[in-house]
Amino acid sequence: MNANMRGVFLHVLADTLGSVGVIISTILIRQFGWLIADPICSLFIATLIFLSVIPLLKEACEVLLLRLPPEHEKDLNQALEKVRC
Repeated sequence: MNANMRGVFLHVLADTLGSVGVIISTILIRQFGWLIADPICSLFIATLIFLSVIPLLKEACEVLLLRLPPEHEKDLNQALEKVRC
């Protein structure tokens, strides 16, 4: 899965979690009068989204910095050795 598809997936997941959070907090507020449920659900969802986006941000930064993926580093070194000889 490439970074674009992962970003789309995380966006859809964030929208879904937001909707579920609203439903849960609404039920808790109506049934028990817990007004604190809304900010708690919001903070929980925001934390989950932030933690899931960190790997995507790291990968995007590596691409922007033109960093070679570790699995291709050995191949590049071998190709450079062939060019030198």
